Amino acid sequence: MAFPNDDPIVQQGDRTIQLIDWLVGRLEECQGEVLPLETDDLLKQFAKDARNSMASAIEQLSLARVKKQQQLGEPAS
Repeated sequence: MAFPNDDPIVQQGDRTIQLIDWLVGRLEECQGEVLPLETDDLLKQFAKDARNSMASAIEQLSLARVKKQQQLGEPAS
């Protein structure tokens, strides 16, 4: 995956934190796209699993961001 230099979220600062923010933003967008699938009984479990996986990924990325900020000596946001 190419680094999204043209994305408005990616402006300045540490590239790792920029990428984490970008990934979290994309996962949050995708999480919203999965929700309508819940209405179809055949896809209900897949939608639930996808939502849970994305929520877990967002949580893990948020923890990684805090760790990176601590490494850089920045205050956590």
